[in-house]
Amino acid sequence: MFILSHFFLLQDYSSHEMSVILTACKNSRQRAIEKALKKKAEKKRLKREAARNQLTEKLGLDDLEDVHNLKIWTFMLNGEPTSVVLHLDTLEVAWNGDQVESTSDFCHCGSTIDFKIGARHGQITTTSGSRPKDGLIYSLTIDGSIVPDSMQDNE
Repeated sequence: MFILSHFFLLQDYSSHEMSVILTACKNSRQRAIEKALKKKAEKKRLKREAARNQLTEKLGLDDLEDVHNLKIWTFMLNGEPTSVVLHLDTLEVAWNGDQVESTSDFCHCGSTIDFKIGARHGQITTTSGSRPKDGLIYSLTIDGSIVPDSMQDNE
């Protein structure tokens, strides 16, 4: 009965008016979706910013944005937040803020830096990008598993 009464009410509108009503409903829904996505993105940005501030504090740096000679990976290892920092000018490696002993070597793919933390083996591989614009590409593996980049160099 309810649907039937609404159907008769809708018959009173012209096709143009119906189009306007349907467009308004669609736009309202789209705005709600966009608002939810913006809120989610803001929460993600705040979480990333908090992690970045914590890392900056832990490494004893004033500001990560002013440091262009570092390559930083942050990730979870056994449920613990972990960071590996490669000092590009000296090729020193730091694990959670502590310098670790490392060895450098050249290989067919570029160069490698090997280091150990307890029973874990880490390796940073340096390769040339496919285009000159790419520069050098650094990748980290821990016990053979690739660790994704956590921060863009120009972030």
